[in-house]
Amino acid sequence: MRTKTLVVLAGLTLAAGAGAFYAAQQRNAPDASAAMQNQPVLPGLAARIDGLSRVEIERGGVAFALQRSADGNWSLPGKSDYPVAFEPVRRLALDMASLRILEARTANPALHGEIDLDGAGADQKATRVTLFGPNNQPLASLLVGRTRFGRQGTAGDGTFVRLADQNQVWLAQGRVAVEREAARWLDRRLGDIARERIASARVVDAEGTVLAVSREKPADEDFAIADLPDDKKIKSPFDVNLVASALEGLELEDVRKAEGLVFGSDADYSEYRSFDGLVVRAERARDGADVWVRFDASFDPAAAVEPLPEGTKLKSADDVAKEVAALNARTSGWAYRLPGYKIEYMTRSLNDLVEDKTP
Repeated sequence: MRTKTLVVLAGLTLAAGAGAFYAAQQRNAPDASAAMQNQPVLPGLAARIDGLSRVEIERGGVAFALQRSADGNWSLPGKSDYPVAFEPVRRLALDMASLRILEARTANPALHGEIDLDGAGADQKATRVTLFGPNNQPLASLLVGRTRFGRQGTAGDGTFVRLADQNQVWLAQGRVAVEREAARWLDRRLGDIARERIASARVVDAEGTVLAVSREKPADEDFAIADLPDDKKIKSPFDVNLVASALEGLELEDVRKAEGLVFGSDADYSEYRSFDGLVVRAERARDGADVWVRFDASFDPAAAVEPLPEGTKLKSADDVAKEVAALNARTSGWAYRLPGYKIEYMTRSLNDLVEDKTP
């Protein structure tokens, strides 16, 4: 049989399969009356969002919770109650509350897998989201399946959903994007210390070998390598400058308690000093293939240039003191797994940055 004929037959088979699935859906779906259309999937939820106290998310046998404390802040109990960014939690609840019925689809459990609304335990394809209100009273529990993308931007998008205690599937107007990795809910911000403020950076590896880069004044564009061997030259000033930019736009990938990890006191750390007196020490600990970093900030008034140059990002002594307090309050007792490129900046060696001079 010719290849072209096989392709045509395959296409007809797929089309027939899709038609059969659609027909089966319709056979197993009740008529959606006009009264049901455009009605909220979760009636009354919008009015109760302010009382939201807990969110539980489960998929494929993996579950975690987001918890609101008495002071109104959100945290992740599975990560030793590390803070959670509130806006994504609020957005999830609002997206669920805004879902409105477009039409009824299948009520046959045998067809739920086609739209990721089936399974239990490790085989569960649906994402279960359960919201709780005051006194841990359940507000809503929804199984979220596939998204149907509209042709006119997100306004035309729909989501296949069903209530956790029902077989009926609804195609609802709107999107519910549920982040299924617990660490992605964490407040990822750690600090943002601009490279323009940094006067020097010192990287000490696990064997105690030191790489030090510095510049004399804030107006200097590039950092110089201390004790550069006479027979070596810098490969790229850009790469040297990156050593001093490790604390810029710093975000975590994961977090754990620092207790139980072994940090070196005289090795395996980086230290950054700014022209306005900020000092940040980043110590590293190894746990298998993972590198965990803990931070400690301090203020060295003797290192602050006076007067502060105009038109720079340097801060006053009072502002640096506040920055130190805020950074220590946020990071004390915690160890962080950072993006790979940040670890690369924090662990670069002399050999990474120099090459032999040509004769």
